[in-house]
Amino acid sequence: MIGLHDVTLRDGNHALRHQLSTEQVRRYCDLADQSKVDVVEVGHGNGIGASSYLVGKSFETDFDLLSQARESLKRAKLGIHVIPGFATFKRDVAMAIDCGVDVFRVAAHVTEADVCSAHLERLTGLGVFTTGVLMMSHMASTEVLTSEALKLRDHGAGGFVFMDSAGVFRPEDVAVRSRSLRDSLGPTYPIGFHAHNNLGYGLANSISAISNGADSIDASAAGLGAGAGNLNLELWGVWLQDQGHLDESESDIFISMAELIEDLFTPNLPRISSQSVRSGLAGAFSGYSPQVAMASQSHGVSTQAIWREIGARGLVAGQESAIWEIAQDLSNL
Repeated sequence: MIGLHDVTLRDGNHALRHQLSTEQVRRYCDLADQSKVDVVEVGHGNGIGASSYLVGKSFETDFDLLSQARESLKRAKLGIHVIPGFATFKRDVAMAIDCGVDVFRVAAHVTEADVCSAHLERLTGLGVFTTGVLMMSHMASTEVLTSEALKLRDHGAGGFVFMDSAGVFRPEDVAVRSRSLRDSLGPTYPIGFHAHNNLGYGLANSISAISNGADSIDASAAGLGAGAGNLNLELWGVWLQDQGHLDESESDIFISMAELIEDLFTPNLPRISSQSVRSGLAGAFSGYSPQVAMASQSHGVSTQAIWREIGARGLVAGQESAIWEIAQDLSNL
């Protein structure tokens, strides 16, 4: 079986500037629960505990969003994204446990798996299912990615996901990494892949991951997500149907989920734009697009120059303030 992790209500919250409401969560989860998605991930785009003026204030609290999702999901599991530093155990993780979250994805930058150790080990000790996640995985070699994934497993993660957060990978990049991870983590250890569509490779990359050892894929309805968005859930449903994993009615529900998202969030739907292509070529986090546009206009420097410098400096999520410093530096040249 190919696992399916729905990130519409979490990564998609980036596209909504984190203004997701409990009513929208209810409507989506009611429909998603009728589909073949295994997990519905909910929360701030940067995960629980991340609401702030730096990365964006949430419209609703984590508690309210998760409580509504838990009430609506009867079959599908409820998941969250946890970045240590944004999320503290006492304030955020314990609350999520009380809300009945089923899957805790504990995430770090691709070279910093050890920062997940305390959260993973404590959650594992409580009998909670965890997955280790490495973001911006293009910023490390295949060997480093694999080594860091092994650390997450050793800290207790019950599975692993590597994220193409900048949408920079091509199918051959994903193939090499997927094979290395499968060889190192073993034949039965769960491995997932999370695509972004900045260069238009989301579907091809996801197929490559499954074809080379991964067994779970992230997707979002209508592609709702940061930057150019994620792999479209409805397109993945068509591919699953083509491969004999779904029948037509099961695939059609994914299209209905995309229709709901299109109805709810028409102005926010992602697309492959000039800026998403620039961010993908620079290897920069695609969620930076709004800040890059504002900094470019404010300081009178091109978005191309800002994207290139973001990539050169290796900025990651949570360093949004540095975009303005870059724009200021470039304006003084």
